[in-house]
Amino acid sequence: MDPQTAWEQLQSAVLAQDWETTRERAQSLLDWLARGGFPPVTSAQDADVSNKHRDVAIKFCRSALRRAADG
Repeated sequence: MDPQTAWEQLQSAVLAQDWETTRERAQSLLDWLARGGFPPVTSAQDADVSNKHRDVAIKFCRSALRRAADG
């Protein structure tokens, strides 16, 4: 799994309101992180703060899944 690619695809899917891809990418990324996988870089400003990236990715994935369920 490439979490950076999944993160970028997830963001694009949310913007495009492509809820199927949103669900797939968000769940894949959450599963990856739950298994201890490294997080994607979520902000260029904080490129060295791994725990912050993990927290941001998890929150965004959960939010995206809620939006996909409503969409």
